[in-house]
Amino acid sequence: MSSVYTQKRERVWGEHGFGELRGGFAVISWGVARTIAVALATRTEPVHKSVKPFDYPVAVGDAFGPLAEFTGIHLFSDARPVRVANRAEWIDFNIEGFGVLLEPLLRRAAAGANDVTWAFGAATLTAQIGLLLGFLSARVLGQYDTGPLVAGNSAPRKKAGEPGEIFFLDGNIVSAAGRLGVPVDGLRLWIVLHETTHALQFEGHPWLRDHLGSLVESLTGPLAERVGARETVRRLTENLRTGGRSVELVMTRDQRDAFDEMQATMSVIEGYSDYVMHHVGQRIVPGYENIKARMARSRMHRPAFETAIFRITGLDMKLEQYRLGEIFADAVASRIGMSGLNRVWDGPEYMPTLEEIRDPGLWIDRVETS
Repeated sequence: MSSVYTQKRERVWGEHGFGELRGGFAVISWGVARTIAVALATRTEPVHKSVKPFDYPVAVGDAFGPLAEFTGIHLFSDARPVRVANRAEWIDFNIEGFGVLLEPLLRRAAAGANDVTWAFGAATLTAQIGLLLGFLSARVLGQYDTGPLVAGNSAPRKKAGEPGEIFFLDGNIVSAAGRLGVPVDGLRLWIVLHETTHALQFEGHPWLRDHLGSLVESLTGPLAERVGARETVRRLTENLRTGGRSVELVMTRDQRDAFDEMQATMSVIEGYSDYVMHHVGQRIVPGYENIKARMARSRMHRPAFETAIFRITGLDMKLEQYRLGEIFADAVASRIGMSGLNRVWDGPEYMPTLEEIRDPGLWIDRVETS
């Protein structure tokens, strides 16, 4: 077990109090989940010894200029940590986020659960989480670390507005380029643009991270209290296995509203990013249109943690919303320019609803009269 993971494990158990849940142990055996995930991930991880290396830190630094010029969003500094990681390193970095999300949810379900139900559920969830992390690690190409989304993390990795770390899983990117039939350096730069655009969004508007976190909590917090321990375990394991939507059947009105707001917010984040990338990428990424078309079909750059959240809760994000998000951004920018489109970042109250994403004129009318 790596020293990096050992340090992270101590943070997860020590700072979040997961070891106090039942009998001095966390509900999910995160060390076991990590072992399962890494075993699955490394078994299929390719080695590309003959591929020319790529200077990601330089590419990220170079991307900020044209992105800032197009969007009008300027950060205090273009310097930030950039890490080229393998799958195991990505798992180690992200496993804490899974614990912060799941352990409080399972704590709520613990009341009244007998030991047999609890032990069986914990073992099943441990295996499912390991499989999910291993699966995601093979799909993710890049990740911008916003810092912890879910409230209750007593030691956030970074302060609001502080530069976030950008990850690139170069082995996955090289494999994806071959699978998609696109130039590897073109895809590398494409991913650089995508993750750097997220840096502009989150670092230029620090409220966005906390807003997403509050929506996640609104979705996940009451679920266990509503359906009980046995049913929570059953539905979580089923959703992890299939990506189903069973939890949606017992959502409250407030949870439904939070779900719709989460969909709208993620549609704007991803749609805005795709819109910006389309205009900037045409100028600086060789073969951009071909890469864009092939990536759109695979949608491989969907954020991994977001995928996990919606798979865990059973509220799987509709990919159609991403397409509508880009159409929204294009329609708004065409009518009132980038400065007008950037009003989505003025605060949570300026985020469009799902109805406004489908009819951008409604959002424009609302913000122009505010």
